[in-house]
Amino acid sequence: MFNYKNKIIGVLGLGLSGKSAIKFFKNFSKKIIAWDDKEIVRKSILDNNVEILDLKLINNFKMLDLLFVSPGVKPSHPVIKLAKNNKVQITGDLDVFWQEQSNKKNKFIVITGSNGKSTVTSLIHHLLVSSNKPSNIGGNIGIPVLNLISEKTDNYYVIEASSFQLELVKTIKPNISILTNLSPDHLDWHGSYKKYINSKESLFLNQNNNDLAIINIDNDECYKVYKKINNRKIKPKIIKISINKKFNNTIYIDKEKVYDNLNNKNKFIGNIKDLTSLIGVHNIENILIAIAAVIYLGLSHKKIKKYLPAFRGLPHRLEVIYKNSNIAFINDSKSTNMVACKVALNCFDNIIWIAGGRRKGDKLEYLKSNINSIKAGYFIGESADEFVNYFKNYFLSKNSSNIKDALIDAVEYSKTLNFYTAILFSPACSSFDQFEDYEERGKKFIEEVNEYLK
Repeated sequence: MFNYKNKIIGVLGLGLSGKSAIKFFKNFSKKIIAWDDKEIVRKSILDNNVEILDLKLINNFKMLDLLFVSPGVKPSHPVIKLAKNNKVQITGDLDVFWQEQSNKKNKFIVITGSNGKSTVTSLIHHLLVSSNKPSNIGGNIGIPVLNLISEKTDNYYVIEASSFQLELVKTIKPNISILTNLSPDHLDWHGSYKKYINSKESLFLNQNNNDLAIINIDNDECYKVYKKINNRKIKPKIIKISINKKFNNTIYIDKEKVYDNLNNKNKFIGNIKDLTSLIGVHNIENILIAIAAVIYLGLSHKKIKKYLPAFRGLPHRLEVIYKNSNIAFINDSKSTNMVACKVALNCFDNIIWIAGGRRKGDKLEYLKSNINSIKAGYFIGESADEFVNYFKNYFLSKNSSNIKDALIDAVEYSKTLNFYTAILFSPACSSFDQFEDYEERGKKFIEEVNEYLK
């Protein structure tokens, strides 16, 4: 355990996590030196007790006792290299949070994966809170974990962990670790798919047989992670989740009926259509994972059946903005890669698709099997021409430049069709060419839909 008292601490990256770190460390440390490469972010730090200084310019880097690195700062950052060369301890928010809260009677449920982690995190939190369990939600889902630190005991901490956060972990040992799925993402940040997967695997490294791992083994890469964990001498209990196969000691679905086969009891929980209004096969996976977690934490089938249907999903994730007997408008702005987009395309027939933005390097041909479901595509942002050039041989494709014009084009085309259509905004790209983030992008789509519906 690191003792922060009277230490000199560097903080690299001053977004939400960096600011939460400053707030935490100033209660203990002798001095905080903070830096962010963006000037506008540096200027947002108004605390007189914090010295804003480029950490690369410190004369004696060894004066730092600890370097706190915010999620999103690349491992190749020169300050991180300096810390390693000078043998200065490096940490991130998950390990600091774990150190502060693990000596109490708290439960830690940490969820990671390429897609679905926010939904699983929110589902578990929803079920715990609805059952009057003292659940706190945070991490990559928007609330920095250091803001959750509390003197209270017997808390449930439901934490979404990104690959950026997991890159730095060394000590965290969750009671329950969850892996939803794996697909190539953030490869420019990690440097390779292998390093990206390694960051996800680190969530399970410190677990032992007092802990639980829940892994979706229908995903090939997740299955490889499961086998590695299962082959360890010291390992957690493992629940394998699958919608394709029935295993012992799991939650599974058979002919739309969900069963609890934990401890081989094989008890019927309910029909999936009665348990959820969420769309898509991927959400069935998410629900099975969440049910497994909360049953392990002591929730009854009765409470699950009572509270699960009330969960309506998260904004910008297959969010139904409006629908009638002729048309539906679906906001899936959270779709920032081809894998997430394919999940959305699999949910609908007769799609008028709006997509585009800043590409992540994944291949458009990954979506080729969905082509028959798409009637037209209207593309936006810096990758619009790339989408048009690839898909124009399969369906009507147009560079509509921006969301407003794409929606107008999509609605006008829908009027020429004599069947039910889904106007699906699932970009398959990051938002950073035209927007601050996927949330701003999704809000713009909703705004334009509401404008049309006036």
